[in-house]
Amino acid sequence: MTRRTPAAARLAAAVAVAALLTACGAGADGNGAGERVTPTPSSTADTSPAASAPADLVAAADLADCPASDPKVAARDDGLPDLTLPCLGDGPAVRLAGLRGTPTVVNVWASWCGPCREELSLFADVAGSSGTALRVVGIDATDDPPSALSLLADAGVHYPSVRDDAGSTKGPMGWGSGLPVTYFVDGDGRIAFVKHGAVANADELRTLLADHLGVAVPS
Repeated sequence: MTRRTPAAARLAAAVAVAALLTACGAGADGNGAGERVTPTPSSTADTSPAASAPADLVAAADLADCPASDPKVAARDDGLPDLTLPCLGDGPAVRLAGLRGTPTVVNVWASWCGPCREELSLFADVAGSSGTALRVVGIDATDDPPSALSLLADAGVHYPSVRDDAGSTKGPMGWGSGLPVTYFVDGDGRIAFVKHGAVANADELRTLLADHLGVAVPS
């Protein structure tokens, strides 16, 4: 048996810790979660909830207005948390627990998350082709608004997103294992299904919508 010297043992431990710190985790169903990539512009921008995104980036992204949400309806134990988040673009702040009346897909994403970036177009296509039968809302988590808006503008993604700069949804929505995570919420506010990890393709997304929300999206 090979005996490690104290110095070798310390080096092995350091490498193991570094590997843990550089990983963003994996989704509960085995799909890889988001790996951090360097955002552009720099993430040194102010990410406090009171920070305002530059008007030119908001205009370039051309996001749909954030949806109205019911301020008074009681939150559900099996629904989204009772948190109100500011709109990434234009429109009102959104009370997550108050998103009622229309089946809703809520995708938690970030510009630094590689798999998140890859699946954004799938949700954009669904948002554009489902009409009023489905609502698509993003939650841009632990990100900075300029990076998020720049990505959406470049990708041509225009459905609304709210901002969770501080990651306040992480505990209540259980996405601590990594991003992206997508919640399929029925019109009564009940979470019907949670998809951990990226949606693979348009066929998978259409199947999930039909199976869990009863929404048929044309291909």
